[in-house]
Amino acid sequence: MSVPPPPMPYGAPPPGDGNPYSSGNPYGPPAPPPQGPPNPPGYGYPSAPPPPQQPYGAPPPPAGYDYGGGYGGGYGGGFGGGDGYGYPPPMDGPACRFCGGMPAVETNVRGHQGMVLWYRMLRMPGPFCRTCGTATVRDMSARTLVQGWWGWISMVLTPITLLMNAFANSKIKKLPPPVPGTHGPQLDPGVPLGRRPHMAMLLLPGSLVIALLLVAGGVFDHKGDDTHVVVDPVSSPSRYTIPPLPSPTYTIPPYTPRPLPSPTITPYTPKPLNPADDAKVGDCLRNENGDTGATEDSNPKVAILPCTDAKAQYKVIYKYTATSDHTVCDKQPKANGWYTSKHPALPALDYVLCLRAVNS
Repeated sequence: MSVPPPPMPYGAPPPGDGNPYSSGNPYGPPAPPPQGPPNPPGYGYPSAPPPPQQPYGAPPPPAGYDYGGGYGGGYGGGFGGGDGYGYPPPMDGPACRFCGGMPAVETNVRGHQGMVLWYRMLRMPGPFCRTCGTATVRDMSARTLVQGWWGWISMVLTPITLLMNAFANSKIKKLPPPVPGTHGPQLDPGVPLGRRPHMAMLLLPGSLVIALLLVAGGVFDHKGDDTHVVVDPVSSPSRYTIPPLPSPTYTIPPYTPRPLPSPTITPYTPKPLNPADDAKVGDCLRNENGDTGATEDSNPKVAILPCTDAKAQYKVIYKYTATSDHTVCDKQPKANGWYTSKHPALPALDYVLCLRAVNS
């Protein structure tokens, strides 16, 4: 009795060629994939294409949205009148020197410091936006109210400085608030100037003016009258009768004019002109002192003569100006003499005449 072979646990045995896949899948058809619950939204492949996205993450504006002036109301944090992407519209004009905000105005805010014997003027140039300009005007005006009264000249310059700041403040107040998104950190304006304790310093010049008026009116120099009259209430018809005041007597001393000193007038004697000052190259000269035999004359008396005159002694070869050094005539080979004129007060008028004897 034969025992049958045990059954194959994996199906039919392979064919004779040894290829288990030649007659199909010996393991049976594959099982279908398990069907689970549908994917939640946002996972896997959606059934419909996603809606188009706006650039820079800004959601599309609603239907009928106005692209005119005004703010965007949360659409990118920008302006509705821009390019649709939340950016502020371009603007022309100066920008604030502190925060870069626009619009801004060109103006100067000033301050003053009195230092008894001298003073110092301060100036803060613009441009300013409305917020930073208001803060600058309030700060510099408050400092001027405290530091600007200490000096006689400063008593005049301090009110002028405050008036100039008031004019600058009027220009700053005409500006609208800075456009959001165009500026950085801004100055803090603080409380208005009228509510600051610095305004109490305005009492200082007022008190000084009142004191000067009282001193000028003689209030502090008034002396009381020590004389008094006792009135008997019984014999007097009225206890409030005031005795008549004595009439004042004024004695004006005679005016004696002081004699004026008689002026002393010294006649002006003009210095005689030196004819040699007008001498030119080619003119002939003569020393009126005569022939003393000396080679040099420290005080010559020069006269200009025609060269045809027999009295002519020297002829001008060259004239050097702005110098009194006679050695310059060494540069003139034809010269054998010289004449110098020196002006101690004005050296520019000095000159040297290089001469040649007429008979040489």
